[in-house]
Amino acid sequence: MMLKKTLLGLMPLAMLAACGGGPEKKVLVMAKGTIKHTENSITVTDGSGYSEVEVTLKGNDKQTIDATGPNGKVSIEVKDPGFYVLSLRADTVVGSYQKLSADGAGGKMISQDDLKAKIDSLQKLTTGANVSAASRNFLVATNQLVKVSDNANARIYGPFHKVPDVIEPSKDGKEVEIYKFSTNNEVRELIGKLEKMTQAKPAETKK
Repeated sequence: MMLKKTLLGLMPLAMLAACGGGPEKKVLVMAKGTIKHTENSITVTDGSGYSEVEVTLKGNDKQTIDATGPNGKVSIEVKDPGFYVLSLRADTVVGSYQKLSADGAGGKMISQDDLKAKIDSLQKLTTGANVSAASRNFLVATNQLVKVSDNANARIYGPFHKVPDVIEPSKDGKEVEIYKFSTNNEVRELIGKLEKMTQAKPAETKK
């Protein structure tokens, strides 16, 4: 009787394990307009504002996301666990890994050389010249799915969203993976602001 009770007690756990979703696949869908999401089906209605929705897929088997919107209809296969970005926007979206400051010194001065290097990197990003999985730089064209990380718990901030000044630590105690995505227009505006910072100030006239 003891054995039977033990086995019966384990049955719900076995059923939960069998029904469990397994490794997660997350997809951050970016669009212009309104997004309607039902399971693996996405419909975008044309509009003026930016919108995004995070879709979570469970299981080891590949799954398909069907998306319909102003830029056409597309079926996207999501094969492996991890975090992806799907852009349904008409313009190009670019993104990169954001390294957190070890000392939290957000107001640290940046040298002119570092500033110029950042501008050069951003300019290359807008054209896809420095895009690769190894560099963790990404360019996402219209109706394209791009895998950003094997880590489904990474944090991705889309266009027109600022990365918070204070980052909450991860629940598992591991390094927080942060990626920031922007439209090419946003990046060009940032480049313009940074270029103004490289202009030398006129020397003061001695009296």
